[in-house]
Amino acid sequence: MGAIWFDKHDFADHLHEIVGYKSGVAASIEHMCDLLSGTGFDDEIVSSEERGIRIRSEDYDTLYYTLLHKIGVTDRPLDGIFEIFKISREMERRNGADFARSIQDIYRRHIEIETKKALQGGRKSLDPEGMIREAVQVHGKAGLDAIMTLIQGYDDLMKHSPHTAMKFHQYTEIVNLADLFEQYNPVAEKGVFLDQRFIDFLSNNLQKLGEIHWRKFEELTAECFQRFGYIVDLGPGSDDDGVDLRVWNNEKEGTPEFIIQCKRVKSKIDKVTIKGLYADVLHEGCKLGVLVTSSEFSVGARSTIEARSYPIKEVNKDSLAKWLKELRTPGSGIVRV
Repeated sequence: MGAIWFDKHDFADHLHEIVGYKSGVAASIEHMCDLLSGTGFDDEIVSSEERGIRIRSEDYDTLYYTLLHKIGVTDRPLDGIFEIFKISREMERRNGADFARSIQDIYRRHIEIETKKALQGGRKSLDPEGMIREAVQVHGKAGLDAIMTLIQGYDDLMKHSPHTAMKFHQYTEIVNLADLFEQYNPVAEKGVFLDQRFIDFLSNNLQKLGEIHWRKFEELTAECFQRFGYIVDLGPGSDDDGVDLRVWNNEKEGTPEFIIQCKRVKSKIDKVTIKGLYADVLHEGCKLGVLVTSSEFSVGARSTIEARSYPIKEVNKDSLAKWLKELRTPGSGIVRV
């Protein structure tokens, strides 16, 4: 395969622009290098700022798809056109080479037909009904499954590829990854409290939970409970007497069902914090106190809850990891406290 040459400064600028366009997230050189740490590509980006870079095409694709995954767009690093080869090999394994060739032939013929129709009709999309019908007529249920997998594979390839103008999500504004860590800017184009892009990023970078801005950690908690069907009141972020969120089951009326305190910390939660939360529960007159932390409870904190029968629940980093995976697809999953 060939290689691509970038002059000094151009490579980092190119990655910033193409990943920003495809993901809706702007990442600085520092953030890109951090996300690519250990791959060797981080060093390539740094050196390209000094003397440019000549990078092999396959290495460029690997870097790009790795970065797209680390930003949070895909749940794993994709492999470009080789994703289609993997789909074809799996069809052969399951149903034989003749079956795989037949499905691919059906797909190609109908793509040509629908492309001509789209151009003649001034449409920007292709109708897959013809290829689906033929695949079912020729191969039944197996044909339906195979053609749908192939359609999805090509669609993902076109939307994620750095070589096309298509993109997976149509965000109207680009968010800056730095806003999650270095400063507080309320951003929620695709969310009520926290933008979906930040949720996608954190779901692929769980180790970053303890590093995000403290207010973003509160927004993340609020977004989780709101997505899971609760009514959430997010406090002002300061002078809140230790109550970060108030939560109701059905209607925002009267005493909240439970209150939430958010602790974005690296150290374990101690029993003094637990006693303070219990005092807030009594003051609010609610049934339950929830402490959400990027760390976990200490042995002493758990012992205090058990010995005194405090109505307090722990939501630690492991629980948050599960929630983030659920929220990669908005509206899925359920949480009980």
